[in-house]
Formats: sequence, structure tokens, C-alpha cells
Amino acid sequence: MTSGPRRGVTRGYVGGLIVAALIVAAALVVAVWGLLALGLAREPVASETPIWAAPLILALALGALAWALWRQAIALLRGRRAPAWGLVVAASLGAYAIWSLAGLGAGMRVEETWLSPFAAALVPIWAVAALLFWAVLGRRVYTDRPPPRWPWERDEDGDA
Repeated sequence: MTSGPRRGVTRGYVGGLIVAALIVAAALVVAVWGLLALGLAREPVASETPIWAAPLILALALGALAWALWRQAIALLRGRRAPAWGLVVAASLGAYAIWSLAGLGAGMRVEETWLSPFAAALVPIWAVAALLFWAVLGRRVYTDRPPPRWPWERDEDGDA
């Protein structure tokens, strides 16, 4: 990253980037939980809970991630060039705590909440999503590199 002036971004850009990071986090949850279910031969939630409980709990955890990403964007735009590690850790452990506490409240067993590998997988997934968000926003704000282009978008004379 350059030490020169920063480029400005709009709230819409940051909001769109947050939505993209949330989509990445949700996609990683589906992929990782699917692989864990296949490898462990068990479901993330096997107890008699309402069918809407697990998606609602994950939506709450994604909401907490969105808040942490917004706070991280504010820190980055105020001049912090390194990731806000406190926010990354808080978001990651927060997802685990939200799943575990809300899961117990919804009637899940301890093996499906605090002791679940599915719950533990939320920690690195949330950390990866937060760090990817920081990397993309930091590149946009603190570098003078142009936005990436597809090969067909490049200039005819070979510039770009």
C-alpha cells in the first residue's frame, strides 16, 4: 500500500462490499458444513428444534458480522492500515457464542452448540470473511491500482 493520499469511497461501495462479504461467509458455511456433515455422517442440528431456528441463528451471526465489518471500514477509512484484529476476533468468537447461546435457547443439545464442530467452523469462516473485506477495501482506499478488468475490457493497444 502506498503512503500517499487515500482514495475516497462511498457508503454504497462499503455497503455493497459488506453484502459481498456476507455472501462469501454464507457460501463458506454451506460448503464447510456440507463437508463436515458428509465426513462426520451427522447433521448440524439433529434435535427436535423448530425448522427456522438454525437459519435464524445464522442470520443473527451474519448481522453481527455485518456490524463488525462496518466498524472495520470506519477504522480503515480513519487511517488504520492494518486489520482491526479486535473486531476480527470479536466477530469470529461472537459467531460461535451466538450459535451456542441461541442454539441452547432454541432447544439444541450441548453437542450441537458448544461442543459442535459445526459451531467451531464458524470462527475461521467469519475471520476469513472479515480479512477478505479488509483486503478489498484497503486495496481500494490505499493503493493507486485501477480496478481489475476482464480481458475483454482492456484497451485495444495493450495498455492496462
